[in-house]
Amino acid sequence: MKMLFLGAGGVGGYFGGRLVEAGADVTFLVRPARAERLQRDGLRIRSPFGDARLAVKTVTADALAPEYDLVVLAPKAYDLDDAIAAVAPAVGERASVLPLLNGMAHMAGLDRRFGRERVLGGVAHIGAMLDPDGAVRHLNELHLLTAGGRDAPAARVAAQFIALCERARFDAVLSDDIETSLWEKWVLLATLAGITTLARGSIGEIVATRDGERLVRRLHAECAAVAAAAGITIASRVHERALAMLTQRGSAATASMLRDLQSGQRTEHDHVLGDMLARAGRSGQDAPLLAAAYCHLQVQAARHA
Repeated sequence: MKMLFLGAGGVGGYFGGRLVEAGADVTFLVRPARAERLQRDGLRIRSPFGDARLAVKTVTADALAPEYDLVVLAPKAYDLDDAIAAVAPAVGERASVLPLLNGMAHMAGLDRRFGRERVLGGVAHIGAMLDPDGAVRHLNELHLLTAGGRDAPAARVAAQFIALCERARFDAVLSDDIETSLWEKWVLLATLAGITTLARGSIGEIVATRDGERLVRRLHAECAAVAAAAGITIASRVHERALAMLTQRGSAATASMLRDLQSGQRTEHDHVLGDMLARAGRSGQDAPLLAAAYCHLQVQAARHA
């Protein structure tokens, strides 16, 4: 399987790099300056599971050709339209597309552009970022990639991809219900992002307060109710595992959205929280904590506009 990864940032650089390390055929679509750095220094990964310095193949937009079997993209949601335009020349007749984005709204746009039968679903559970020197830093011990297809053709491609991932130094799961998998991540992330940005603190700091754990549980219930109203059944064990992480005493966990907020960067609040809140409204649900978190992030975004 010949794969193209859009970018070599935290998520794409980590998973794509680990696949290169395992012998997979991966090329990174990057800007000229990043291509030059990767050719000079290699793709460097710093991780609790082992560091790596890898010679990688790169391509820039002017040299892109439709020669790939799978195109993987993990942009911020607000950059999705640009990402679609960037990879479109690489998506030939045989190619499938695997997005690793948060939420659900991106699937409809990709379906319209490439066709539902060619769009896989993907979920990345990882904390990763680029260091100032261009290395990919893996921030914790979670590095799980889940993929699946919503129909038979996409499911076959997903199975081939996960078989390759199983050789690499990260955890990989083939989902037989990828829409539920996407919702599971979304409910967890919306809770984590909402509560840590609203409180401007870590999970450990939040649950150490008088009302913190109660508020975390209430926000999670609001988000889970939106999933249920959409016809998604999330297993109780999944809810329990999420709540255990979201209420862990002493936890330093925060959402990447908080890190983006604190560093003055754009956030995915519209796609993670705004879309969840809009769906709550359409189903007649009251979600006051979700609304408060989204309101707060809209204010912060307006200040930096």
